[in-house]
Amino acid sequence: MNNNSNSDKAILYSFRRCPFAMRARAAIYFSKIKVELREVLLRNKPSEMLDISSKGTVPVLELEENILDESIDIMLWALNINDSEDILCPYREQKNFVLDTIKIFDLEFKYHLDRYKYNSRYVNEKDFLSREKHRNEGIKYLKTLQNILQKNNSKYLYKNKISFMDLALFPLVRQYKIADVYFFNENIDLKLVNIWLENLINAIFFKNIMYKYEVWNSNANPVYFENSL
Repeated sequence: MNNNSNSDKAILYSFRRCPFAMRARAAIYFSKIKVELREVLLRNKPSEMLDISSKGTVPVLELEENILDESIDIMLWALNINDSEDILCPYREQKNFVLDTIKIFDLEFKYHLDRYKYNSRYVNEKDFLSREKHRNEGIKYLKTLQNILQKNNSKYLYKNKISFMDLALFPLVRQYKIADVYFFNENIDLKLVNIWLENLINAIFFKNIMYKYEVWNSNANPVYFENSL
């Protein structure tokens, strides 16, 4: 376990199924840092979280000297403390490409993902296309990952090893697949992406980050998240 003082009294507000919280927990898992985990209900967000981050979204990391409420910042915080498995390799070597790719997925892909997976929430929106059209728009972004995997002839997105790119992107792709598993499995254009995703969600780290914690309340004893499986 890394005992760097930067991790002392770190508190992570998280929601198990949120893809952005998922990527933050994944980075913390690989950093081997121990943090207090506070599982929240998005429909009943604790005042302690809202007091430190007006965004009202997870993840939020409370440190003694700082508040981080962007998932990528939390990933970088953790891995800059300890990166014994060289997860940050693509970030160091092709920083602009990596961050640009993640940004495209976080904004553009996520826009279509939401309207595909949760279409009933958006059906009355002026710019709503249709569930199928937003699904098909999402495929365009997934094909970029398919092309990377095909070009590299690898199981992962960078140098055939699990990395920052995989951890940042797979939770969003997982949500897309969940929206229609049969469609995803049968789409030949996404074959390599499907193999990539299945490889990640069947890994030990995924079982660890998806452990189901009780919802936190201010009277509860501290619960800690760490690389323990």
